Order: sequence, then C-alpha cells, then structure tokens
Amino acid sequence: MSGRKILLISRHDYRTGWRAGRHFLADAFRALDASVQFFSVGFSALSMLSDDHRKSLFASANEWQEVDGINCYLWRSPLHPFGRGLGKFENLTNALFRWWIHSGSSALDEAAGGADLIIVESGISAALIGRVRKSAPDAKIIYFVADLLDTIGAHAFIADQLYKDRHAIDRIVVVARAMAPHFRDFGCPVHFIPHGVSKHDFDGIGASPYETPRNIATVGSMLFDASCVTIAASAFPDVQFHLIGTPGIEGNPDNVIEYGRMPFRDTLPYLKHADAGIAPYRFRSDAAYLADSSLKLMQYEYLRLPAICPDFAVGDKINRHGYKPGEPDSIARAIQAALGSSFSDEASEVLDWKDVANRLLALDQDQPLINS
Repeated sequence: MSGRKILLISRHDYRTGWRAGRHFLADAFRALDASVQFFSVGFSALSMLSDDHRKSLFASANEWQEVDGINCYLWRSPLHPFGRGLGKFENLTNALFRWWIHSGSSALDEAAGGADLIIVESGISAALIGRVRKSAPDAKIIYFVADLLDTIGAHAFIADQLYKDRHAIDRIVVVARAMAPHFRDFGCPVHFIPHGVSKHDFDGIGASPYETPRNIATVGSMLFDASCVTIAASAFPDVQFHLIGTPGIEGNPDNVIEYGRMPFRDTLPYLKHADAGIAPYRFRSDAAYLADSSLKLMQYEYLRLPAICPDFAVGDKINRHGYKPGEPDSIARAIQAALGSSFSDEASEVLDWKDVANRLLALDQDQPLINS
C-alpha cells in the first residue's frame, strides 16, 4: 500500500469543519500510508454569494496546502456552473458547463497525471471525468456514487456528460445496492461498498450535554424534512429535539434547539447520550437507497441508538423505526417505538473507513453487482 498516489476529486474541501464520507476516506488512505491529494471543485467568486461552506478558504484557493498529511487544493475558477439551470436560458448554463470543464487548471491536470488511483465523487465533480482521463491515461478511475445525481438535484448536464464519458471509468462504486441499476448500461463493473464510520473518533466521547431527561438528536441537512420535526415536537412536548447542521425550523417550537453546524467530534456527545436519533428525510421516489447509504443512520447504529426514519430508509435494520412522511400518527408511533425500545445486538456490523479504503484498493478481487 505504501507509495500509492491517490487523488480524491470532490465538491467538498478537506479543510472545512463540515465532515462527510470523502473526508473520512482521505484519512483512511493516509492511515494506510498512501500519498493523498484532495482536490475541491465547483468554486468561484459566485460562491461568496451563497452558503458555500468553503467561503473562508477564498484567499487560499488555487494553491496547495498540507493539512494533517493530506495535500489540499481548492480550484477557484473565474466562474463555475451551478443549480438546476436557468429556465429558458438552459443553453447558456450548458455552455458554462462546457467552458468550465475545459477551463484552465494545470493543478488538476498535473495531480491527475501523477496519480495511480483517482476517485471522483458524484455531483459536479462527475462532469470532469473525461478531462481527468486525458491527463491520466494509465490511472484507475473510480466513480464513487455517494448520491444519485437526480436525488441531490444536480444539473442535467452532469448526468449527460457522465454518460458520454462512461468509457473513461474503470469501476463504479455505489454505497447502496438500490443505486446499481442506474448504471447497468455504463459498460463497466458496478460494486457495492457501504459507507463506514471512523471508529477511533468515537473513543472517549465526553459527558452528556443534556439537561432534560428525554432527548432526540439529528445531524445534517440532506433532504431535511422540517415538517416531520415540527409534527414530532408537537406530539412529544416532554422530549427535547436537538438539530445540528440542519436548515431552520419555522415557528421555533419550545422543545426544539437548533445548533447550526459544528465540528464532527463535537456532535458525538449529542448523539451518544440521546435516547434516539432521527433521520427526517423528505420523501423522494428515488431515495430508497438511503436504507444502505445514510451516514447518520450508520452512526446511530454504531452508537447503539434506536433510530427514527421514513419507512423507505428502514431497509432490513431492526433498530430503525419507520414512519410514513407527512402522517402525524405514523410519526408519533415511530417515535414512541424508538423511545420504548432497547437496542438489539442483532444489527449488522458497521465498517470502519479503513475497511472501505481497503475494499476500494482491492476491487479487482471483489464480486461486482453488475459485470461489464
């Protein structure tokens, strides 16, 4: 493993306090003695007008910086494409994508050319796979699908470009089995590797931050269904609901506390000492893959925390209590069941991120869900 040169391409940046799967994966590769470069894309002066969590890095963009043994680079282009399009100006948005894909970034081309394994995450990064292949004809390129493009509301151009560049991909890795059929006609092997957790981060979690006897916590903003929390807070006035890094809740219920974003480790006491964790995902017809891929639900399971989630995210996990989104009685029953149950040890094992990294390095020996 020592000496492997790995490039991760993501819309996230390793240096922000907001931690996601690709950050933990970078740490895992570094712990396995690989040389890791973390290249962040989809950033420009336009980002300063948004809630982009990389804004604090504006001045240090377009230069390499080593942090915790990871070489980090934020590509700040003059402009970058964004959103779902501009209605009747859709052609203009597509032109901006085409310009951005080929715009100047010698750092990206050189990083790709020097890597032997390149992992490109789903999202805007996927539009760059063809360019990356030109710079790295001999590298192994993995398209790492943490989310389906439709589910995260990615611009349609990205999916079209990804399909055009499908022959540049060596392997596709999905974090949920339900995702695999979306790539059946890509002509390359599709593998299932679930997310992991950084188990060492869960050692030595501090004392309970709670002052009330019954507490339910959640963390993260993906597909956040504020109405579920409002319904739950009304049905259980004696339970305190703790929301970390979520969009705002209207009405300010007395038993809901909103914390905003916080460093990952700071979230752990809120989760470990809660009576249950909630994952209030909005319903989408294509979101069933969350049963395998939800990182927060994995964290709840590793912490032996009964979980409350929509029925489409329950899967085969016996410690998850499902409800039908938008139905108050169903939500109330799920919460009551979670608060009244103890955690069952029959749950499946949760992977460590080092396990995920090792499986990515050994894909040639892994049995794919779909063969090429």
